[in-house]
Amino acid sequence: MAGAVKILVTGATGFLGGHLVDGALHQGHEVRALVRPGSDAVRLRSLPGVEVVTGDLTDGASLGRAAAGCDAVLHSAARVVDHGSRAQFEAANVTGTERLLAAARSAGARRFVFVSSPSALMRVREGDRLGIDESTPYPQRWFNLYCETKAIAEQYVRAADGPEFTTCAVRPRGIWGPRDHAGFLPRMVDAMRAGRLPDLSGGKRVLVSLCHVDNAVDACLRAALAPAGRVGGKAYFVGDREETDLWPFLARVG
Repeated sequence: MAGAVKILVTGATGFLGGHLVDGALHQGHEVRALVRPGSDAVRLRSLPGVEVVTGDLTDGASLGRAAAGCDAVLHSAARVVDHGSRAQFEAANVTGTERLLAAARSAGARRFVFVSSPSALMRVREGDRLGIDESTPYPQRWFNLYCETKAIAEQYVRAADGPEFTTCAVRPRGIWGPRDHAGFLPRMVDAMRAGRLPDLSGGKRVLVSLCHVDNAVDACLRAALAPAGRVGGKAYFVGDREETDLWPFLARVG
């Protein structure tokens, strides 16, 4: 797709979703923001060019109304907490994504970008691996329910790719940046300030791969606009160019 398009953003009241809205507006696109009933949408409603619609991933009819007239969908809404039942994770991350895929296709959208995660490849008793690429297969058993349900949803999205409906997934590394109030970085900084973050490095450098939110937004918008034959059915890791030495980084941010 080329030129300005109309984009539906889910999870628009969240950290990445809010920045996706900003990035799409900056590029001159029309934006429709899907927000759950009762969510704080004050900032979104103050942005010129944003249409705020109320809906929920459990409500297929609301998703149909949200997708109507949109050319592309950026799906960043998910259950990302580390607690909950299998039913809760499957309802939000798997079934909700399937509903949104169906709504987008029925509404005539041409592009569906799923915000996945490197966690979709995280195996049991294994952390976030450095140096893996898109050839790394999905595991047989996952680290937790979040990892498993993101992987299942990602596979549904990639399998839905077709001639008139291009789908792909992006896997941003640990996302950080302004307006993050609940992600891994503010939690670690708060723990460090409170003296509750033990240094388990043994004096060694701890290298991690992170992704500034601007880079995540750039990747999502590129995926939404790139030629279908280039991105269709694919998944992409997204990270900052450099590997980050975790402890000095936390100290600087703190």
